[in-house]
Amino acid sequence: MNSYLDTSKSVIISSPAGSGKTEKLARRYISLLLDGSDIEKILCITFTEKAAAEMKERILNIIEKENPDLLSKIKEKMPLMRVSTIHAFCLKLLKRFSIELGVDPSLDVMDEFEASLLWSEAVYECVMEEKDKPALFFDMMKDRGIKGWDKVFSILNTLYAKRPISELLLKSTENENNPYSPPIKDNSSLLQSGGVKGELGGFSEEKRILELYSKCLEQYKNKKLERHLLDFDDLEIMTYEALASHPEWQNILYSFDEHTDHILVDEFQDTNSIQWQIIDKLTEEWRSGIGAKRSKGKTPTIFLVGDDKQSIYLFRGANAGVFEEAKNRLSEWLGNEYHFEEAKENFRSLPAIINFANALFGKLMPPLLPYTQHNPPSPPRRKSPHPPFVKGGQGGIKEGVQGGFSGETWRTRYAHFEATREGEGRVELALAEAGDNTKKSRIKEASVLAKRIKSLAGIYEISDGDKKRPCACGDMAVLLRKRTHLTLFESALRKEHIPFIVVKGIGFYDEPEVALLRELLSFIVDPHDDYSLFCVLRSPLFGIDYETLLNLIAENNRPLINKLQANPEHLGRIFRMLHSWIEKSKNTPLAIILEEALTETEGWKHYREKQRQANIKKFIKLIESYESAGFSGLEIREKLIKARSASGGGDEPKANINTEGMNAVKIMTIHAAKGLQFPMVFLPSLDEADTPRSSSIVIDEEDGRLSIAYEEDSAKRKNIAEFARRKEKELEEGKRLFYVAVTRARDFLCMLGALNKEKSPAGRLAYLTENFDVLKNGKINSRTDFFEILTETEIEKVYSEIQLSAIIRLRRNQLSAKPSASEFIYTEPILFEPEIKWRDVTADLDIRITHGEEWVILGRIFHRLFEELSKGILTPEGVNERTLSLLKNEFLSDENIQKLSSIVLTDFQSLKVNRHLDNIILPRENSFAELPFILQKGSAVFRGRIDRVSIENNIAVIYDYKTFPVKDEEVPLLSEKYRFQMDIYKEAASKIFSLKTKAYLLFTHRGLLVEM
Repeated sequence: MNSYLDTSKSVIISSPAGSGKTEKLARRYISLLLDGSDIEKILCITFTEKAAAEMKERILNIIEKENPDLLSKIKEKMPLMRVSTIHAFCLKLLKRFSIELGVDPSLDVMDEFEASLLWSEAVYECVMEEKDKPALFFDMMKDRGIKGWDKVFSILNTLYAKRPISELLLKSTENENNPYSPPIKDNSSLLQSGGVKGELGGFSEEKRILELYSKCLEQYKNKKLERHLLDFDDLEIMTYEALASHPEWQNILYSFDEHTDHILVDEFQDTNSIQWQIIDKLTEEWRSGIGAKRSKGKTPTIFLVGDDKQSIYLFRGANAGVFEEAKNRLSEWLGNEYHFEEAKENFRSLPAIINFANALFGKLMPPLLPYTQHNPPSPPRRKSPHPPFVKGGQGGIKEGVQGGFSGETWRTRYAHFEATREGEGRVELALAEAGDNTKKSRIKEASVLAKRIKSLAGIYEISDGDKKRPCACGDMAVLLRKRTHLTLFESALRKEHIPFIVVKGIGFYDEPEVALLRELLSFIVDPHDDYSLFCVLRSPLFGIDYETLLNLIAENNRPLINKLQANPEHLGRIFRMLHSWIEKSKNTPLAIILEEALTETEGWKHYREKQRQANIKKFIKLIESYESAGFSGLEIREKLIKARSASGGGDEPKANINTEGMNAVKIMTIHAAKGLQFPMVFLPSLDEADTPRSSSIVIDEEDGRLSIAYEEDSAKRKNIAEFARRKEKELEEGKRLFYVAVTRARDFLCMLGALNKEKSPAGRLAYLTENFDVLKNGKINSRTDFFEILTETEIEKVYSEIQLSAIIRLRRNQLSAKPSASEFIYTEPILFEPEIKWRDVTADLDIRITHGEEWVILGRIFHRLFEELSKGILTPEGVNERTLSLLKNEFLSDENIQKLSSIVLTDFQSLKVNRHLDNIILPRENSFAELPFILQKGSAVFRGRIDRVSIENNIAVIYDYKTFPVKDEEVPLLSEKYRFQMDIYKEAASKIFSLKTKAYLLFTHRGLLVEM
């Protein structure tokens, strides 16, 4: 019997990639059942819902196949199986003890996307509340000018991303007995020390940052309470506090102990510190050797399985040191009732890949390296409160595999493993010649990658069960460390007509189908939104040409929808369709209208790819959720704008799609590939430098204690212990990320990079050149002991030969057989990602936000007034009445309405005095207001609205309104900030009117006109 199946012992298994971690956990679970454990008393923790479902399925499949009697025995109790994520477990525990804990039992959990939106709202509201106080935000605004908001928002978001640790840090400053209490440092300068003393005395920036962060968290908490919601971090924090410090903690633990005999944890290396503390508290009595179970002769156990070499989520709060800490703790606590095992077998990869992994990572992650040999040395570290490593004996760490650095459990050690598959496999390094800059190097490397794939497809043989077959594109995966140059790799694959799909891509809100639906929704809820209607009319739904639209816009000053109505011969059908959607929106959900619009216009045919359709479904589902929550159409539009802004325009993931069965190369990040395997793996950009994430603030965990440091000057950070240690941890994680990437390959591994012979290699390429004979006397070797080396020239030669062979075969086939009318000699590849990316050219909302919510509202009011004045819909005499009407639609108090209307009238008076109202805003010949445009530049399509265009002396003069307050010293900075936007406007106007252009910024609050 395998030692890990001994149910009388608690077990930790270090199970490297491809060694069957999930299988081992399933077998352990079944062994517990066979030894008489009740199914409802076994708790199994996984880290995703998908993994939990797969674990249940695997356990039941094994039982059904190998032990039908056991299946019959547990069949009725199968619904009681406790296999769930850590968060699902926490939620169930909190609800179960809701009365004792004072928790609302009806609470629900929001997803990360919804949480990020709510957090952004909380930060904004909190900062605005501080505007009359000497808080950090306004001090930074004075020090840094207009960039202050960006800086503070970035810092607060960094701390938010570090929850739950950052929240525990706040609590620990108020309670020195907290197990997460911060280190006390004898240093008067907290900024330099990075420490946080007692109650954050003094006036350090860390103190002010945490004070503001604390207020934002409180605001965020209140928003969640209003909605009866929690986020995932709340679940962890509340569960930990319930078990550690709540007055009812003993009763909670006693009840848990009554219902649980065994805990199993999968992917333990991805655990963060607080999750480990929760597991620690749950098993506290078990380890003591006393308690109700022991008195009844039962031995409760804990089973942890994972691979510390695959801990790659430091940025999410995972603590790589937890794995080593758990080994030390269980060894000390349980002695001979604990067993540690290092799995040695790899069932996934062929020997060539395993031998390469052992050779490389055995050097990068040595089993034991004295601290004195580490280079560069870290700043001094505090003494570890944890017990030292225990060697030998059943309860200790096995001889020959104990590892790490004393006091640095986050460092990675390596134990060699062996391939069990028969065959050879192949590992190769493909080197492109470096270009003059990074982009040119990536372009050349992408071309090498595409040609190598083209040369292998249909020729290189891989294993398929017991047989061999030629590989296909669907067997291949390109794993990227970062998405920075993704479009270059896409272009190279397109050029070679290689089908591909980007898996788990980001940029959801920038996808054309999502942008179209967003504009369609915006128009339906506000039919006078000419810009959104312009985008819809230019879209594949209607495809109206630019000239027709420009003629419509120039006709008169009525809204665009009315102009469509006035042209029944050509545009009547489109008007009737649009009008019907507007009417339906009064009593039909927007989600249904969007679906009907795609059907009526046959819009689905333009988005046939699975990714496009999945994105559309995700968007419609999002709208459904907003409508279910009771939001109006205008509120939904506002939320979509905020959502896109909160995601940085590109960070929101695209909809997930099932790629199984697709004959297309899969492109994804290494993080997205974790847990997956592919017959053939390509790892490009090995020469990218291992640049740690740059942040001015860091929260560091070391020896069970937390500290915070803030420093804007990157040069000074290297002298601060927290920053230096963070850098080392990120570099260490970079090695683990490389290990994860390499071990995704089953049969074939191709690594790629750009080599500059004049410079020393960087990044992962440096790992190869330093540890293998890649270069000899400045020349590239043809092979090393562990992999082949191919130059750009050699790959080009093989590619050309294969292309020539394919042409000859094609011509022979053409001569020997005449295709029927229904056959195609050549077809375009499928599943291409679109080359064109759409970009909105809009004003930076952050600048108006820095002046408060009132100026955001005023910005909307001013732009609507200016548009209506320019189009002749409104006269100067009616501005006051129209202003009051628009302000009432903003749901403001009477006091605020009067206040803001006073600002509007004052600013209008200033514009009259400066003649800007007459010369720019009021109606005149050959002028346009809110002129929509679409401009293609390379692979990007920009779209936007120009506030005002006037044709003067054969020059298209552009005016862009900036309605917020501005100081004289800020004007040059703002002019530079808006230069790109104005350049796009000028180019668009030049193409529309075929005229030269001029551009001006009109700061309406000052009556200041600035030429760009």
